[in-house]
Amino acid sequence: MSRRLFAVSVVLSAALLTSCSDGGGTALEGDAKHSNLVGYEHTQIGKEYWVTMPQMENTSGKPLTVLSGKIVHVPAGLRVTAYRVVSDGAGAHPYGVVPVGLRDDHALYHKGSSFRIRAHTLSDLYYEARIKVTGAVRGDLTTCRYTYRQGSATYNQDIGCDTRIRLGQPVD
Repeated sequence: MSRRLFAVSVVLSAALLTSCSDGGGTALEGDAKHSNLVGYEHTQIGKEYWVTMPQMENTSGKPLTVLSGKIVHVPAGLRVTAYRVVSDGAGAHPYGVVPVGLRDDHALYHKGSSFRIRAHTLSDLYYEARIKVTGAVRGDLTTCRYTYRQGSATYNQDIGCDTRIRLGQPVD
């Protein structure tokens, strides 16, 4: 009888672990070990910049809803002040760093922080992080973490994203 009880508890524990909200998902395209490095070497202390995060593709056979996106590793000298969901309207994904105010009128803003991606589809929406330069930058912004719901389960998945921001001469 105790073996049976043990077997049932193992099965129930496994079921709970696979549906928990901190589980690692695999439905989004991307890998934290493979990412492209982008950079901007003209930042100024006290100024803010929009940093684009990777565009997501749902590689699974089921639709999902992306609930949030964030940059996990923010080095000293930088602070994230906001996130937003945007699209350029043409389906192309600009990847890089843009001073706040320079491109704001051209982006199409998505209401809210969540959006749906159909199965086997590349989303035309992506997250941007508003970054404030607070001092000398000591490292790169790395690892983008997306939280999404698929069916009744919620997952976190890291996708590689590396952005190098450095102080330098301003671009006019």
